[in-house]
Amino acid sequence: IAMWIGFFAIHQKLLQEQNSTLKTNPQTALARTLSYVRFGDPHRVWIEMDHFNPKKVYGLLYRGYTAGIVVGSYGRPMALLNGDTKSSYAVTIGTTLAPGIVRGNNERRLIVEFIPTWIPISVGDEVLTSGLDRIFMSGLKVGKVISISKASGYQSAVIEPYFYGKNPAYFHVITQIR
Repeated sequence: IAMWIGFFAIHQKLLQEQNSTLKTNPQTALARTLSYVRFGDPHRVWIEMDHFNPKKVYGLLYRGYTAGIVVGSYGRPMALLNGDTKSSYAVTIGTTLAPGIVRGNNERRLIVEFIPTWIPISVGDEVLTSGLDRIFMSGLKVGKVISISKASGYQSAVIEPYFYGKNPAYFHVITQIR
């Protein structure tokens, strides 16, 4: 969390330097992992969190890195970790800020799809949240590009994520972005 707090301090300083009145003031809450949703599926866990709204999608963080999303299932908070096929959110890639949508594929690596072909990206580029989905604020680290392919007018990138679930006991949930 110290790294995450550092990011926001830098972000606020940049806004001040530009004489901007805009501020990002996210609210987070600690969430405890209860159990796997199904044995043998390491990508979905039940979590315990206060003030859960089952109609909302929440951003999930682990040690300052994106870890997935939280959705409602049977009225309870269920974490879809990065590797889950239904865990998806908006990202940007590299210094060109190429937009895309990251999703899991039930494996360790992630896929970023719908990247316009006219925006150059490279192996080694860092992938960050864009904030355009209102799940995460912009600039949170997701991973690095390890391969790129092109098809049907778009590029796709395979990502080595910074977080891959290894039984974390606690997460931080972004409960509100203002």
